[in-house]
Amino acid sequence: MALNAPEVEAVEAVWGENGVMRPSNYEVLFDVEDAHWWFVGRRAIVFALIEQALGTPLGTHRFQRAASASDGIKASVPTPDSFRQLPSPHAGSGAYPGQILDIGCGTGATMDHLQRFGTVQGIDLFDLPLRFSRQRGHQRVLCASATELPFATSSFDLVTALDVIEHLDDDVGGLREIRRVLKPGAPAVIFVPAFQALWGPNDVQSGHKRRYRLPQLQTAVAAAGLKIEKISYANLAMFAPIWLGRRLLTLLGQAEQAENRINHPFINGVIAKLFASEAGWLRHHSLPFGVSLICVMRKAE
Repeated sequence: MALNAPEVEAVEAVWGENGVMRPSNYEVLFDVEDAHWWFVGRRAIVFALIEQALGTPLGTHRFQRAASASDGIKASVPTPDSFRQLPSPHAGSGAYPGQILDIGCGTGATMDHLQRFGTVQGIDLFDLPLRFSRQRGHQRVLCASATELPFATSSFDLVTALDVIEHLDDDVGGLREIRRVLKPGAPAVIFVPAFQALWGPNDVQSGHKRRYRLPQLQTAVAAAGLKIEKISYANLAMFAPIWLGRRLLTLLGQAEQAENRINHPFINGVIAKLFASEAGWLRHHSLPFGVSLICVMRKAE
C-alpha cells in the first residue's frame, strides 16, 4: 500500500515535532516484519514469555503447547504457530482468555499472532499504520495515545507494548495506563531498546526518546505501580555487530538508510534462529546485556 505525497508530508511534519516514526518506515515494516530476523526473534522471545505468564496460577490464564513438526528441530524455541488454547474454567463465555490489547500495534503483525490467545484490539497514534493493520484483516484498531487509553479500567487480560514505551515523553504515565486497563492479576509484556551506546540511525527514524538500562526500566515500572515478574536483556549475540554496524553507517554518511532494508536471505535466517534461540533460556534465566530489554509485569490482585 503506497502512500501519497500529502499523507507523507502531513505525518513527516508531525514526526519533526514529536519524534514519532517516519511514515516511510511503516511501509518498510509492513514489507519485512513477517520474515525479518529482528521480528522473528522478538516474536519467539515475547510469545515464549506470554505463554509462561498465562500459564501461571491465575485461574483462567492457562495454556499448553501443541506438538508441531518443528519441535524436534528447535524444541527450546516456541513459536506462535505452536500454541493452542485449553478450555477455560468458564468455557462458553467467549474467546479465551478474554480481551487483549496491543499498544502501538503498527502494521499488525503482532496481532496476527496474539489473536490465537483471544480477542485482540490494537491502538496506534496515527491512522497511517492502522491502514496496514486493516489490510491484514484487523478491524478492532483505532487511533489513540498510549498515555490516554480509551478503555475502561480493568478491561484486559493481557497487554503488550513492543518497542513502544521508548517513544513516550512520559514513560511512567504510559505504564500507569497499562496498569489501569489491566484486570487484577493480569500480565503485561513490554519490549524496549537497551543501552544508549547503541543509539543509531534507526532510533532517529523510529522516533525513540531513549534506550534503557535494566535499573532504569525497573524504576519506571515500579513507579507505575506494576509488579515485575520477569525482566532481562535480550538479543545478546547481536550486541557487538549492531554497535559496530551503526557506527559504520554513521561514519559512511548512511544515517538515513533504514536498517530493516539491510538484509540477505541466508544471513537473515541464521540470525533469526540465533536471536530466537534465547527464548528457551529466558523462560528460566536472564542475560547480562543485550540489544533490548523484555519485562513481564502484573497488576496486583
